[in-house]
Amino acid sequence: MQFTPGQLRETVGISVETFRHWKRVLPPFAKRKRYVPSFSVGDLLAGRILRRLTEGCGIRVGHLTKISDKIVRVCNTTAWASLEQKVLLIDLVKDTCRLSGPNHDNSAEDVILRCQLAPIMRELRDALLRSHPAPNQQSLLFPPLGVEPEQGVGRRAS
Repeated sequence: MQFTPGQLRETVGISVETFRHWKRVLPPFAKRKRYVPSFSVGDLLAGRILRRLTEGCGIRVGHLTKISDKIVRVCNTTAWASLEQKVLLIDLVKDTCRLSGPNHDNSAEDVILRCQLAPIMRELRDALLRSHPAPNQQSLLFPPLGVEPEQGVGRRAS
């Protein structure tokens, strides 16, 4: 399923101005066409992560230029079900981004951002359900068929 820029903004929870800025600064968003559905669910997840880094951690978007491609790649190449139990480890100094289990020991690393994916994915799932509610189940519309009695089948008298 592909999403338009407007659907991405709504689902990720960013304003039009923020999205325009992201398109200028973040390469994964600059490459997309206007109005055409070109964003995947992985892109939406990456957008939620980037929003968490900027709004929640106070990191300027300009400092995420290099790592944004890697975040988008991880979100688009990893199965959704396995992401929920993972932690995204982001090292802005070394410009690396990788997935880890929830109990990863990162004591050997200098400065690293540890981003739990489960809460972000819950927020994203809720936003997607709100923006795309499940339609009421409708009857299957089959073309009408004529029903003719079978030949040679009759009732027996008892």
